[in-house]
Amino acid sequence: VDDGVLGSLTSERLDGVLGPKADAAWYLHELTRELDLSAFVMFSSVAGLVDGAGQGNYAAANVFLDALAVHRRAVGLPASSLVWGLWEGTGMGAVLAEGDVARMGRSGVLGLSVDQGLALFDAALGVDAPVVMPVRLDLAALRVRVDGVPAVFRSLVGGPVRRAVGAAAAAGGGESSLAGRLAALGADERERVLLELVRSHVAAVLGHDGAAAIEPGRAFSDIGFD
Repeated sequence: VDDGVLGSLTSERLDGVLGPKADAAWYLHELTRELDLSAFVMFSSVAGLVDGAGQGNYAAANVFLDALAVHRRAVGLPASSLVWGLWEGTGMGAVLAEGDVARMGRSGVLGLSVDQGLALFDAALGVDAPVVMPVRLDLAALRVRVDGVPAVFRSLVGGPVRRAVGAAAAAGGGESSLAGRLAALGADERERVLLELVRSHVAAVLGHDGAAAIEPGRAFSDIGFD
């Protein structure tokens, strides 16, 4: 991995991440496509489908594996791309800070033990599909995500659930919408409501218990955002 927001990515940083994953998989595809393989298994990542913020190069590399699996199946070749979630204490999961693990848990993705991972590996290879997602999910956490339920998980939690106010505010109608609430307030009260809204979302993203933990006068870069 070589994480960074899109504006910080360079051709070198892309090559360093795409090389060992996307390029290597394609070379293996080319070198073995005339062989009578019983399996062609690639390890992808959930970062390619959801929650890949700050991992544009890594997300792209993993999506390439998923697409390659679909391509191989389409031409009659065996292929399985396993879209893994977090493994606890091993692999990339072993180098994550406690805050990173907690953030993933709040987003609805929990860590897999080695035994769980190996059991899911066996189960995934028995699924007749090019792309399989062996991930341990916390459905309760998914339902209350501040940024809404990712589309790929909506069927698991009963449809789109959003606590964000963007759509209501854009519509501008109805007393229950943010825009409707603000229109009924004076300037000072309007600012207070908006400030509390921002503080509550910031606290949720950073893993605090509530908005009170966020000091309004501090810069975003000083409270944990990069």
